[in-house]
Amino acid sequence: MAPRPGQPDGWGHAVPAHQHDAPAPAAGPAFVVSRDEVLAKHKALLDEVNDFRTFLDSIQQDLYMEPMGGDPVSGDVGRAVTHRIRDDPDSYWHVCDQWVTNLQKTADALAEIARQYGYTDEDIAASLRGSASRG
Repeated sequence: MAPRPGQPDGWGHAVPAHQHDAPAPAAGPAFVVSRDEVLAKHKALLDEVNDFRTFLDSIQQDLYMEPMGGDPVSGDVGRAVTHRIRDDPDSYWHVCDQWVTNLQKTADALAEIARQYGYTDEDIAASLRGSASRG
């Protein structure tokens, strides 16, 4: 059905309430990284993984909604909001958690690329400390 004149495409169509899927890791080479930059990019992604994981862990308990009152509706609303924000597999918290997992997988792929470029596990570990060899 075409939109009515003057209305945006999709007007009047039902939009699913739970469409917050995190993107999956790329199936193939999504980007090219040179030998000179692979270790720095690997470290940058791992830094983001660590920062984002720390943040998510720090807020998980804060995402519980206390009932606003002692009535049954307040309890139901508190449980529903907590479920949607934190507990449901499709919750905002879990979608963010999946983003962290995908970033980790990408960092792991970069470590493998670094090995293919000839870097050793020791080189990769040193780059995380900021003292990578350029060998």
